[in-house]
Amino acid sequence: MAERIGVFVCECGPNIKDAMDIDEVVKFAQGLENVVLARPFGLLCSEEGKELVKKGIKEHDLTRVVIAACSPKEHETTFKEILMNAGLNPFLLQIANIREQCAWVIKDKSLATDKAKAIINAAVRRVVHHEPLEIKELECQTDVLVIGAGVAGISAALTLAQKNRKIYLVEKLPCLGGKVALYEDLFPTLECASCMLDPVLDEVLHNGQIEVLTFSEVQEVLGFYGNFVVKVRKKARFVDIGTCIGCGVCLEVCPVKVRNEYNEGLDERRAIYIPYTGALPNVPVIDKGHCLRWQAEACNACQEVCPFGCINYEETDQVQELKVGAIVLATGFDIFDPRRAPRYGYGKIEDVYTSLEFERLVNSTGPTQGEILLKNGKPPKKIALVHCVGSRTSVFNEHCSGLCCMYLLKFAHQAMQKLPDVSVVELYSDLCLPGKESQAFFNRVSSKNGLELLRMKDPNSIKIVEENGKISIKYIDVHGHSNSVTPDMVVLAPAIEGARDAQVLSEVLDISRDRAGFFIEKHTNIAPVSTLREGVFVAGCAQGPKDIQGSFAQGQAAAGRILSHLIPGEKLALEAMTAEVDESLCSGCKICISLCPYKAITYDDVERHVTINEILCKACGVCSAACPSGAVKAKHFTDTAISAEIKGLVEHCQGKDGSF
Repeated sequence: MAERIGVFVCECGPNIKDAMDIDEVVKFAQGLENVVLARPFGLLCSEEGKELVKKGIKEHDLTRVVIAACSPKEHETTFKEILMNAGLNPFLLQIANIREQCAWVIKDKSLATDKAKAIINAAVRRVVHHEPLEIKELECQTDVLVIGAGVAGISAALTLAQKNRKIYLVEKLPCLGGKVALYEDLFPTLECASCMLDPVLDEVLHNGQIEVLTFSEVQEVLGFYGNFVVKVRKKARFVDIGTCIGCGVCLEVCPVKVRNEYNEGLDERRAIYIPYTGALPNVPVIDKGHCLRWQAEACNACQEVCPFGCINYEETDQVQELKVGAIVLATGFDIFDPRRAPRYGYGKIEDVYTSLEFERLVNSTGPTQGEILLKNGKPPKKIALVHCVGSRTSVFNEHCSGLCCMYLLKFAHQAMQKLPDVSVVELYSDLCLPGKESQAFFNRVSSKNGLELLRMKDPNSIKIVEENGKISIKYIDVHGHSNSVTPDMVVLAPAIEGARDAQVLSEVLDISRDRAGFFIEKHTNIAPVSTLREGVFVAGCAQGPKDIQGSFAQGQAAAGRILSHLIPGEKLALEAMTAEVDESLCSGCKICISLCPYKAITYDDVERHVTINEILCKACGVCSAACPSGAVKAKHFTDTAISAEIKGLVEHCQGKDGSF
């Protein structure tokens, strides 16, 4: 039985109508094989235009539809809905793009008319080979796993925590807040960090929709978008989080002292410890690696002194299985290790600090209770702040972290506030001041007496050495001249990199990271919080360097993507234009398996052919293009349909050379 095709030509106001002879185009379409209706209209995407198409389908009993209009990216979904409302399968539609690919790029009206004919002819030839596809739906979980409880993870969790939805917030550390919880002031307003963050953390801990799993790590992730099964290993804390009130008595009697990683190794902590003053939850944890009980020595000092019986040495790690529909990666960042670049003298010269170490020095809960002191216990008279350490260089990191300039200005302000007689010098090659308040902050700080800005030729034109027991910074200025500075203290601003231990998650989730250790997003501009694994999203510094404002916003963006798709009580619509395998043609070469970006293809060892998981397949077509035996077929983009479209174009090419 012959197909009955309807061709609807949109004039798109003057966009298409003025660029070609619409009447001639419509007349041409009327004469094509299987076309029983060809009609122009001013604006097909308008309500009147939609009704025209719907009425035409019903009155002329159309079996296929061609819309000659704008790009399918703009209105293909609109016209698919019209077909469905008219009782026709939405995939029996073909868009002929005569606006972007014709009217907008061809100035000659005659040539534009001929090309429009060719495009419509190609669409008519192709649509005959379209098949009525079925949009399948899948039962799904609407609970969400958020990995990382820094500001991005907290933002995502609080946004997601809505009725009929449970959020699992997994944090590898014993407390919440990430690195921001270790800061004193926040640029550009110099707001108290704990004053901002503590109410937010308290909201998380008391939110009935959020289950907080601190001191926990994700071990395994199986399944797919809408139906992930995740195994989380919750490490033994050896302190009952439900009964402990954080009195700290146990800390005082512990005989063991080790370097305190929460103060960047600048002081010591006990084997049983609360990470830092004000940490939430405010409950100690026992470090098995240093506790005497796990070093074959009899010690129960903390258990004996605890007035509430909270210490339990017999506690074991627990593995919890979670069923979730989506995952948010908010694993935060680490900084470039300046030891990798000997030119900065870090680790060899005393009083050369990283930015995170200085954050703890100026913090009232830090190792010096907020006093800026040298290793000899005296306050510095001159402090040098060095920009772009390990960044903006092809040797280590080519990217600019985008916020170091701002926090070094904050350091300058803090130093001059705490030490009125100190002089501060900043060595930089370029300044990065994004954000509407950044320039005002720069103007405010740079105008202070005691701050000097020295511009270097480039980030690598500096060397920090020790001469006669004193620090000497040798650098080449922007004019190419050699200069030097002799400060008492140096603070380095290392590049922000992806969290180092995120490599484990990268392998568990099968999501790639870039050279700097950041998870790779699906698309830099239009899908910055999505990854190539459907249902796994990325937020904050896990995706790239960001300030607190950007991390909060991206956490909310990732949550928004999930909330708009995983809706309680509703099923998840699957992609209809998936690939399928002709098992009789498959040779079992497995080429397609390694090429599939969505890991949707597996090999059946018994049947000796590949199979495609339609739930994971996103119709990218890579497997179909790569299959040497032609066994993989891309639905809606079959070889037959594409070949017919190409022939339709060639038939109406103008010019002997085949060009339009």
